Amino acid sequence: MTIRNPLPLSDEWKDPDEYVQALLSFATESLMFMNVCGGVHILDFLTRDPDLYTSLLPEDWRSFFEHHDIHSILQLLLREDIGPLCEPAEINGASENGRTWNGGAFPPATLLEYIRNIRRLSLRREFNPSEKSEPLPSHIAVGMNKKKKHEVEQFSRYVASLSETVNERRGEPLSHIVDFGSGQNYLGRMLASSPYHKHIIAIERKHQYISGANRMDVHARLAAEEKKNTMHNAKRNKLKKQCIDCIDTPELASEVATSETPKVLDPEMGTPLELIDGMPTEPAGQDEDMTSNMLGDMTLEADDVLGSNYIKPAARAPKPRPEIDTRGTVSYIEHNIQDGYLEPIIEHVVDPKTSVETRTSTEEVVIQPTEKRPSDARVMVVSLHSCGNLVHHGVRSLVLNPSVVAIAMIGCCYNLLTERLGPATYKIPILRSAHPRLKRTGSSWDPHGFPMSKLYETYQAKTTTGFKLNITARAMAVQAPYNWGHADSEGFFTRHFYRALLQRVLLDRDIIPKPDVPNDLYKDHTDDPDSGGIALIVGSLRKTAFESFPAYVRAATVKLSRDPTRGELVKERICTMSEEELQRYEADYLHARKNLSIVWSLMAFSSQVVEAAIVVDRWQFLREHDSVKECWVEPVFEYGQSPRNLAVIGIKK
Repeated sequence: MTIRNPLPLSDEWKDPDEYVQALLSFATESLMFMNVCGGVHILDFLTRDPDLYTSLLPEDWRSFFEHHDIHSILQLLLREDIGPLCEPAEINGASENGRTWNGGAFPPATLLEYIRNIRRLSLRREFNPSEKSEPLPSHIAVGMNKKKKHEVEQFSRYVASLSETVNERRGEPLSHIVDFGSGQNYLGRMLASSPYHKHIIAIERKHQYISGANRMDVHARLAAEEKKNTMHNAKRNKLKKQCIDCIDTPELASEVATSETPKVLDPEMGTPLELIDGMPTEPAGQDEDMTSNMLGDMTLEADDVLGSNYIKPAARAPKPRPEIDTRGTVSYIEHNIQDGYLEPIIEHVVDPKTSVETRTSTEEVVIQPTEKRPSDARVMVVSLHSCGNLVHHGVRSLVLNPSVVAIAMIGCCYNLLTERLGPATYKIPILRSAHPRLKRTGSSWDPHGFPMSKLYETYQAKTTTGFKLNITARAMAVQAPYNWGHADSEGFFTRHFYRALLQRVLLDRDIIPKPDVPNDLYKDHTDDPDSGGIALIVGSLRKTAFESFPAYVRAATVKLSRDPTRGELVKERICTMSEEELQRYEADYLHARKNLSIVWSLMAFSSQVVEAAIVVDRWQFLREHDSVKECWVEPVFEYGQSPRNLAVIGIKK
């Protein structure tokens, strides 16, 4: 495995330190970037005064956007070669005022410069596998969709190759691979199977995931199926034949089991009476005995029924059980990971005091706790899309644990990261309204949160000390705009337009207060609770809810009506609205749909730099520790299949 550059940068950058400084400078000084990445929110789009679209974008940008549809704008942001567009008009042989693009207005120079900066500061995502990997065997791929198959297939091959690289660089083999947040252990199961045969320590906090993973291990021939012993109980079988009412009623069941005297029903009272002594009774089972005797005297052979050509079928041999592959192993640990210290967990699997040393062919010496030695385990920690701070714990494990000698971590769900440096202190015009979640996450001061590196922590910018990203910016970083098709983007735009329009309806019906523009997003509004924002969360809805705005409102109000504070107001003022009223809202604000789509596209496009900043912070953290020999960032699968494809790699000295 040969790594040319520690970061997947465009050809413009020759020095990673120069890139990091340019990244931090742009992210803390570009007013447009700070606004579209954390400074605005879609819910404010139709409720702000002055208009958010007008406040956010300069006039020449808005004038250009008026002459092009949203899909042409997406083409310009994501795929258009802007090199010729950035050249002076004289070079292209056209006057500045006469230049056009795509049959309409020419993009302003400031917009082209912004697009160029976002592209040059984004990390490259091209995936170039060194060799063609074989598809996953069917008994390993059970339960995986197409995306998961691609991820497991490519990342397992990468981890196996990386383990060989670690062996070469350090001169000692790895003993185990720890899978952080293993889930149902798709990755670990592949690594433990042929052709890799690795020893896996799968750490997962959810018991049901581990139970499911154990069953899949049986199907993957990594573990034997546990035999269930069923004992024959004649008394229980006899009870099963009795009346179901007697079995379900304990007091009646005991009577049926102990009673020896048959009873009949009194035709008048309907109550059971004991039979009178001497009353004639019919012998029980007499007819059955006669029939059995008659059939018992008869003997039939197969030839008597089927003729002389009958051939008795050969007995089928029992199907052989699949052979269990024991060259790779999986050890499951149910544990809620709170930090990067893993030594107790590793010792639980590879424990010196329970290991056995063979000195001669007949002598065994068990190491006692008083003779405990440092663990001989050499572990690589890996993670396939661990959420939030879990990747931070995995990265820190390389410098916290003597047994951990390498890591390969792929993160996702950046919105679940906590904030280490507290809330951002804005010295720029604030465009988004206050929201309870901003204050809650910004005031967490979590030592395990973002950022990790000392460089980010102490970075001095013009507007702030320390590099910070609020939850809105981090949530946008999970977008994948290069995977958007025409239908995908139209679906996004419709959903966001409906949600913003519903917010306008809630405002007009006095269910939420009119949002203000605070000077401090994180101020504790104890005097006026409503000024801190209203958290009315709709959540996910079925696809049928987006067929029309009235359908969306009907589906959303089902959830909003459960709100303990404003649920009754929603029932009273929203659920009673007619279809015509809701359709009128949609018609009145339909002109704003394109503007909202433009802002959302700019947010998703710009968020590539947010993801780059988060990933570079993890890489920078490793660089700052002397115990780390090498570290780099590399795409490990196709962006089109799985856009969160950047792995942070580290090898200890």
